[in-house]
Amino acid sequence: MVAIAMTLLGIDLSLPHGETNAEVWHSFVDLLPKEYLVFLIGFAVIALFWMNHHQLFRRIHVVDPTLRRLNMLWLFLIAVAPFATRLDSVDGGFVLGPVFYAVVIAALALVLTAMSGHASRHGLVRPGTPDRVMRSFVVGGYTAAGVFLISIPVSFVSTSWGRYVWLLMVVASYVTDRFTERRAHPAG
Repeated sequence: MVAIAMTLLGIDLSLPHGETNAEVWHSFVDLLPKEYLVFLIGFAVIALFWMNHHQLFRRIHVVDPTLRRLNMLWLFLIAVAPFATRLDSVDGGFVLGPVFYAVVIAALALVLTAMSGHASRHGLVRPGTPDRVMRSFVVGGYTAAGVFLISIPVSFVSTSWGRYVWLLMVVASYVTDRFTERRAHPAG
């Protein structure tokens, strides 16, 4: 399902057009920020969620009905992500695109967080898994959701600035990694 969603991102990519090399190049440059960059970002976001999902399920040894339902919800949101990505690439500075994308990505993060929290609370995690590993899923998920949710009101002021808020994920990821590492190994 995740690989299909990643593939769907590329299906609607426009090909550069023109009758000369220069025209094709200019067409490519015009498409770069509108379509190709959005495709790369969408692909990277889904890939990161897939890797985190895989890492989470490597830690789980039993799946109960609640975890199964949460996983189906997560897969539904993955299936919606290509549509949200395409909607975000629509020209005109419409606020619907970045807001809908932020809602979908925040929901993906929150559902993954709910899965990790549920697995921890209900004994579904493999014995010997350090608490800090499961805590990092929760902290990372809430952080990702928070960044994307913060971008929503910013997008109503400026769609560009709303998207720039998403770049905070790089900083937030580093900070949350350090936070969970520090809690696992207190100084002193």
